[in-house]
Order: sequence, then structure tokens, then C-alpha cells
Amino acid sequence: MFWAIVAIIILSFVGTQHEMDYCLHKKNPVLKQYEYEYKVQKDQLKEEYEKSVLPKSGFMLMEEYEKESKGIENENRIVEERKYPKPADMKYVPQPTYKLVRYNNPPGTPELNIPRRIEFERQVNTQGIISGDFTKLVYSSVYYYPKERCTACDVFVIPLDTSVNRIERVQKANVIKKNPKPIFSTIKDVSQEGAFRTITPVDFSEDNRYIVAKEKTGYIHDGIWKTELLVHDFATGTSKKLTEAREAIIDYWHNVSGVEFDDYRWDIYPLGFDKTDNSRILVTGYAYTGGVPVFLGTWAVDVTGEKTQLVDLEGTNYQVSIVGYKLAHDSYVSRAEVEWENKRQEKIEKSNKKKAKQEIKKVNKAKKEQYKKKLKELKMQYRLRVQEYKNNRKDGMSGVDGDIFQEEGVNSGANEGVNEGVNNSNTSTPTQNDGAVKNINQVNE
Repeated sequence: MFWAIVAIIILSFVGTQHEMDYCLHKKNPVLKQYEYEYKVQKDQLKEEYEKSVLPKSGFMLMEEYEKESKGIENENRIVEERKYPKPADMKYVPQPTYKLVRYNNPPGTPELNIPRRIEFERQVNTQGIISGDFTKLVYSSVYYYPKERCTACDVFVIPLDTSVNRIERVQKANVIKKNPKPIFSTIKDVSQEGAFRTITPVDFSEDNRYIVAKEKTGYIHDGIWKTELLVHDFATGTSKKLTEAREAIIDYWHNVSGVEFDDYRWDIYPLGFDKTDNSRILVTGYAYTGGVPVFLGTWAVDVTGEKTQLVDLEGTNYQVSIVGYKLAHDSYVSRAEVEWENKRQEKIEKSNKKKAKQEIKKVNKAKKEQYKKKLKELKMQYRLRVQEYKNNRKDGMSGVDGDIFQEEGVNSGANEGVNEGVNNSNTSTPTQNDGAVKNINQVNE
């Protein structure tokens, strides 16, 4: 009986103590502030966790948008592999195969094939020439200005991926990977309506150090005005316009026949590099008198433009090196092979989707565990903070948390709480009263 009475007294005391703590927690502004901060941090953790497991969407904060839209250097960009279109109602789509053929064959014949869609797209990239060592691809980019009906041109270089076979190197080449600075450029003057300026790569030298190109200038209603000879040195990174060939032809025929070329339309045709001398470029000249074009001879000019000489007046006794390559259509993949490859790709895609799903599930599980861990730590910090405050209050140190009372709107509640504690402690010793008054002064400050 005695022990039962003792147990009832202890339980009643504990219950009374819990009720007192509950009332203190509800009325005390400091504990209210602790509880509010804990709930805010808890909600923030929950929001971050729920957002992290959702798929990416177009709805994001400004900071997230700036991070996602940050520029990527072209050399670090990942270019997706080309996929052939596959209509839903077709099981077999013919897939072409390609081969590498000589670019400048016959010599001097390469020309830009500019489609009509340039009038709508404003820019067209033409077929490129591949160097003899298969390390780079050179192509022309033609620009169209519809208001003035003018064209201009730049020539760029794309380094090729040497880790794959030759055809794959060319197929994987993308303008994103191009060198930003063009090796040849026409002037971008659009003041002359109907004027066109284009640059066509002709061929590489046998050591792949030089590339020769021809720049054509003309008028859409009047044809080509003239062709200029261009050469680029990959070793030094310099380009040069070789005007010496045209000047030599003019001087020779003026001295021999007294011909004034200002009275006739004539032009040069770059053929490529001399097979017997890697530093010389061969060109031919023709004059147009209204009938059969007059052959002006085959001429050679060195890559520096310092020496120009007549090679042949008959046009037959010369050899041109053919070095560069281009990608050409070969045939089509057989139907059986395409269908087998499609089935294999479907299995690979199915396996990849399954692995991706498992990976996402694994990542989400780790995120959930991390979220629970942070939540547990936050709750523990909150309890320790509350317990520390209660212990300080019991020791007569209420109001020590000056950082809490500095928040706007909390000072008044804190003063009321401290004043209430002082009024309830009138029977305490003078030392305890002095300590309470000191705490009030700290709070007011």
C-alpha cells in the first residue's frame, strides 16, 4: 500500500512537470522561436528532397537556369550520333554506305554546289576536302544576304578523330568542333547588289602542309569577273593571296602579242600542286573572245609567290598531284543486315533503359537515406538547443541567447517572459533577484 501511494505521487509529480514544461514551451517566446526555426528548416529539407527526386523540367529558379545555361566550349561538347529516320509504318529503311574517293579528280574540277535553299536558310556548308593523312577536313561556309542578293564565304578546318577508322572520322566530323578562326575569308561588303564571292578548296600538297583554294568574284547577271589564287600554310597558320600568276600572264601576252587584257574577259583555273615540285602550284589561263576560248598556257607559281614561270603553252605536258579525298555514296546496306541490326539495337536500348531505371532507383534511395539522416540531425540539434535553454533557465541564466532576442518582434515577448519569471520569484533570495534584473537589462540592450 505504501509503495502504491509513492508511485501515485511520483507519477503525479512527473505529469505536473510535463504540464509545466508544455505551458512553458507554448508561452516562452524563445522556445517558440526555436520551434519555428526547426519547422522552417525541416520544411526546407523536405522540399529539397522532393525536388531532387523529380525529373528535370523547364520550371526552375533563376540560379538553376543560369547554372544549366552556362556556355560549353565547343571542344567539350558531345555530338550525338546521326540516326536515320524510321517511319512507324516501315520496317526497312534503306541505309546508304559510303566510300572515300579523290577530291581533285580530274585536276581543277572541284566547284561549290550551292543549293537554292540558301535563299531561305541564309547559310550553307558545302562538301569538304579531307587531307591526305586524314587528320583534318576543310569546308566552305557560304552566307547569303537576301536584301542585297549578295554572297560571302569563309573556309574552316575541322580536326578529325584519329581514334576511329577513316570513314567514321569523316562521318563524325561536326561544325561544332571546327576551329573558330577561318583560314580563308572573302570581304563581307554587301554594298554591291548582286555581287557574289565564294572560295573553293582545290587540293592539299603531298606533305599536307599547304592547301590551295580559288576565290571567285562576280555578278549574278554578268558571270564571274575573276578568279584569285589562295594558299594556306598549316605549319605557320598563315594565308596568302597569290596575285603573281595573273600578273605574269598579263605581262607575257602583252610583250609577245601586244594584247591588252582590259579589253577582253579572261580568267585563271587553279589545277593543284605540281607532282614534281611540292612547292609549286599549277594554273591554266583562258581568254574569251566570243568564240572558242583561247588557251593562255599552263603556269607555275611557288607557295610564296616569289617565282612564276610558264610551264607549257600546249596544255598537255604537266603532272598534277591528287592528294585530298571526299566522301561519296557507295551502295546500300542489305535488308537482312538492317533488320538484324535493328533487332540488336532494340535489345541494347531495352537493356540500357533497364539499367538507367535501376540507377535512378539506386540514386533516389541514397537521397532518401541522406534526407532521413539530415532530418534526424536537425531534430537532435533542436532538442539539444531546447534542453540547453531549459537548463540555463533553471540555473538562473534565462535570456543568455542574445542572438535570438535581436530578431525583430521578439524583444517584447522576451521581456514579458523574463518579467513574469521575476514576479514569480519575489520570494527568492536577493542574489537571485539581482541576477534576474541583470538578465532583463541584457535583453533590453
